[in-house]
Amino acid sequence: MNIETYPHSQYPTSILHIEPHNAHAAKLDSPLFVWIPGNPGLLEYYEEMLKMIHRNNPEWEILGISHAGMSPGNPLLGKGSKNTKIYTLEEQIEHKIEVVNNFSSPGRPILIMGHSVGAYIIQKVIISKCLIGRVIKLGMLTPTIIDIHTSEKGVLFTKLFRWVKNLPQLAAWGSDLLFNKIVPRFCIKPFLSFVMGCKRDSRAVDASSLLLHNSGFVMQALGLAQYEMEIIRSDWQFQRELLDLCRTEDISIWLLFGNSDHWVSDETRRQLIHFYQEVHVRPNISIQVSSVIPHSFVIDHSQYVVDNYF
Repeated sequence: MNIETYPHSQYPTSILHIEPHNAHAAKLDSPLFVWIPGNPGLLEYYEEMLKMIHRNNPEWEILGISHAGMSPGNPLLGKGSKNTKIYTLEEQIEHKIEVVNNFSSPGRPILIMGHSVGAYIIQKVIISKCLIGRVIKLGMLTPTIIDIHTSEKGVLFTKLFRWVKNLPQLAAWGSDLLFNKIVPRFCIKPFLSFVMGCKRDSRAVDASSLLLHNSGFVMQALGLAQYEMEIIRSDWQFQRELLDLCRTEDISIWLLFGNSDHWVSDETRRQLIHFYQEVHVRPNISIQVSSVIPHSFVIDHSQYVVDNYF
């Protein structure tokens, strides 16, 4: 039950797959819990959290799916080659449906949750007619599903993408030069530990080191961010269609916001909460706002999130 390269996809990807306690029921009765990460999409940030979720819910089959292009062992590339393609949001959505369908079956209960842009992706996934299975719960944690470009970080990155042409490619080149050729490897983790405010041996530091040492990952992460700024806007009609689907299919909804989130503006959070409460007048919706968790809660708040919400 470790992160592994997943070869049964048309996209380069990794998964974390944990069988339910009763492995024989995996494809029959056990709910399939699907986790979609936020940007950059490396599962290494979420590994400890997903294993803790499984300890609390041993009857679930856990499936964590990295973003397309974010797999350390990439079987679609030749030895020594680097990934130079940036996968779009549409391709990320198609990729998640493909992998979920490989583990699901008609009628199988699915709990699907996403962090940050992962929340946007799972909204598109569950509304797709291609998805196999029966979604019973939709969970969105610090979700960037409306107007990400108006957030504190969104405003900054929108300007950067406008001012600096080919920013993802330039950042990838700079990262490769700095972290693979100039800065000694033994300095990277202490530096990241200091900047991130967590222990040197934490999985978040390991994941960040993996990200910075792979220029293809840096390019993919920033390239996807560019698509996010351009695409994730005020599409309230889609949100209405999604809620109509959830009502019709009796899908419960859970949203968890951070009280202070540099990727979700206060106004966007207020509008989303008002919209979901007004349109989805049903008992099977839960909206929570936490003053404890930051947007990137997986850095050092995974235990808190699991203890309090799973």
